[in-house]
Amino acid sequence: MKSSRLYFRLLALLLTSGLLFGCGDGRPSLVPVSGKVTLNGAPIEGALIGFEPDGIEGYNRPSISTTDSGGNFVVGTYDKADGMPVGKYKVTVLKKEVLGKLPENFNSEDTAANVQPVRYQWTVPRKYTTSADSGLTVEVTSSGMTPAEIALSGEAETESASSVPAP
Repeated sequence: MKSSRLYFRLLALLLTSGLLFGCGDGRPSLVPVSGKVTLNGAPIEGALIGFEPDGIEGYNRPSISTTDSGGNFVVGTYDKADGMPVGKYKVTVLKKEVLGKLPENFNSEDTAANVQPVRYQWTVPRKYTTSADSGLTVEVTSSGMTPAEIALSGEAETESASSVPAP
């Protein structure tokens, strides 16, 4: 009788500890990932970098980062700088700035309400803003990201955005 009670107590303890500690959160293991983005050899500050999983079975969550003044970045997937799962990724890089001043009544949430054109400069050429066009890929291994530098080339482009048709 004593041994069966002890058995059930041990079984209950194992089940409880398994529920508290053993099952995990379902997230894949992450590897710390850092790197650098350059345009024509110069570091880019304030660029948004996106990493889209490319053929990682059962995993499709993108990861992001933003470059500092030296073009350096640390990638986050679930948190700001927690890393990425091992695998291959398609990469996008985006940096666009307003030229001049925004109109006084500019509405970023309802761009159709804007009557004055806004001019933007794509610091990073637009081809790098989509994974289909960028041609950029990286691979994350247990040692980090290869290549460690995302080297871009090209010239800034100007864009005019307005809900009012051009004359």
